[in-house]
Amino acid sequence: MNVRPHVLHLSIAIASACVVAALAPSPSFAQDKAKPAAAPAKAAPAKDERDRKVLVDNDKVLASEVRYKPGSSSGMIERGNRVVRALSDGTLEKTYPDGRKETIHWKTGDVKYNPKETYSQRNTGKTDVVLYSITIK
Repeated sequence: MNVRPHVLHLSIAIASACVVAALAPSPSFAQDKAKPAAAPAKAAPAKDERDRKVLVDNDKVLASEVRYKPGSSSGMIERGNRVVRALSDGTLEKTYPDGRKETIHWKTGDVKYNPKETYSQRNTGKTDVVLYSITIK
């Protein structure tokens, strides 16, 4: 196997963290059962302009490296529970189906957990933003 040891250890650590986060009890489970979530508003689909390299795709996880060039967008897509690590600095703007926007600033090495959600994401900076993502299936 031709994988750098620190990348393999990072992948294993991120995947382990995802599994623990996915299996951890949450008080929101009872709330989710009590009242159904409102259906998201339909947004016009945008073209997916990301450069995405799938590294692992099996019945448990999807690991990928995603590159957003300046101005490029992901289009409106649903994403599962995931852990994301920044491989470069950059700024992305999330747009949710209801039109709400959020700016995300990434620094190289940042690691963030993101719950299942639907949004589009666009690189608003002047340099590529590269992210490593592990999605729990």
